[in-house]
This record gives sequence, C-alpha cells and structure tokens, in this order.
Amino acid sequence: MKIAILSDIHDHTNHLLSALATAEITGCERMLFLGDMVHASTFSLLLEEWEKPLDLVFGNNEYEEEAFSAMAAASRHATLHGEYGVVKCDGQLLFFCHLPQLALRALETKQFDAVFYGHTHCAECRQLGTTLLANPGEVLGRSSIPGIGVYDTETREFLHYSI
Repeated sequence: MKIAILSDIHDHTNHLLSALATAEITGCERMLFLGDMVHASTFSLLLEEWEKPLDLVFGNNEYEEEAFSAMAAASRHATLHGEYGVVKCDGQLLFFCHLPQLALRALETKQFDAVFYGHTHCAECRQLGTTLLANPGEVLGRSSIPGIGVYDTETREFLHYSI
C-alpha cells in the first residue's frame, strides 16, 4: 500500500490541491497528515477532495481544534489522533506526529517500522536500525519547494515528490 505523507499546509490550498493530485497519481490509498493545516476551511477542503482513509494529528498552528475534532468525528474516513498517532498498515506499525522531539522519543522505543514527523519544513529520510525516520517537508512552499512524501509499505521506501 502506498501512503501519502503530508505536513505543514498552513492554509496554502492551491498547493494542497497539487499535493492531492500527486497522491492520486502515485497510487496512494491512505494519507497521514502531520499537522499545521491551520484553519478548519483547509480541513474542509481536504475532506471534500480526499475520500480515502485519512489519519491526522494536530500541529502547533491549528487555530480551530474544536472544529477540527467535530469535522473528523462527522467524517466517515478521517481519524484525528491528537498530538500523535499510531496506525497499523500491512502489518507495519507506523508512528506519526508533528514535532521532531516526539518522533525521536518514538524512535527510541524501537517498536515502530516507520516514524514520520513534520514541523521543520525540511524533507528528510533516513534509516535508523530497522526504523525509517522521515519528514515529507512542507506543502506550503515557504522554506523549501512544496512537496509530499509517499511511503510504500511493500518496499518500505519513502519517496519525496515536489508538487
């Protein structure tokens, strides 16, 4: 299964639409969102445009957390996990969060196949022992070229795509 990994939209909806198109073209069947969507209107657009399973966590720039919670609860395909999330996909245990400090703590437990985080706006991918540590960079496109990550559970590869 291919999983789209997105972070740091910061209400930049035209890049979000490009990110979703890239996720679709690359065959993603699920999405993990790593925080900093910012406003509920952006979440509403994401819910309208992405009808596949969506797991998301809060970033440090979510201004309408109650609205996000209500929207996720009303959705058939979105699950809001809070500060961090853990999901099992194709027999792999995946941890995802916004802040790098949380990702590093999860990495230290050595219980996850992959750990994903955002916040830094910089794409990164490295293998640490048996665990993949990856950051998809930013959808926003302020600090770097906007992009997404795609994690393939079959090959255990993480690829970055510019949008």
